Amino acid sequence: MGGYFREFWRSAQRPEVFRRCVVIAVVVGTLLTLVNEFDAIFGSRSDPGLAWRVGANYVIPFVVSNLGAMSSDSKP
Repeated sequence: MGGYFREFWRSAQRPEVFRRCVVIAVVVGTLLTLVNEFDAIFGSRSDPGLAWRVGANYVIPFVVSNLGAMSSDSKP
């Protein structure tokens, strides 16, 4: 299992993969945040877990896009 995480980290460190993953994470994360957390951000509702959810909206697309890059790299 440790080898898989090393492979994930190695993939994320490649500049072309990193740039693509960041762009995807910013676009998808922003859309998810606006759709799911609009009221909490721009309304009067206060929620202590908001920062975690917003952060996850950006981290998860980054991880998924990096996993996609890893799987496409491993195909012959």
